[in-house]
Amino acid sequence: MRRPGILAILLLPSCVSHGQAPLKPQGLTTAPYQETVTAALTGSLLYEGGCLLFRDEETAGRLMPVWPDGSVFNGTTLIFHQPGKAEQLVVVGEEVMIEGQPAVPVAGPSGTGRCGAQPFFVSRVRPAN
Repeated sequence: MRRPGILAILLLPSCVSHGQAPLKPQGLTTAPYQETVTAALTGSLLYEGGCLLFRDEETAGRLMPVWPDGSVFNGTTLIFHQPGKAEQLVVVGEEVMIEGQPAVPVAGPSGTGRCGAQPFFVSRVRPAN
């Protein structure tokens, strides 16, 4: 009687699908909130290669936004957290204006950070219209 129970326990892991990972928030580059604004850029968010990037409409360049701590990204929507303000939803592909400041360039020949784009600390975000 014990053998069928042991056999069932041994075969159980083979019944579990390993091709699917549980849903969880996507990795997002965050840092403590920085209030200083030195630049305002219009463009849209894009998600490529595991990186949430911002494409500047004017220069067609790409930046890696650094969002305030508490911001969350689920793969299609960003919940932007600005201390003392209501959380704001931003959808990938939506035209927005981000305000903030470029990060000090990272050491290296290209001056870019993770994801191959210049980091940009986001202080505010709003629809571009």
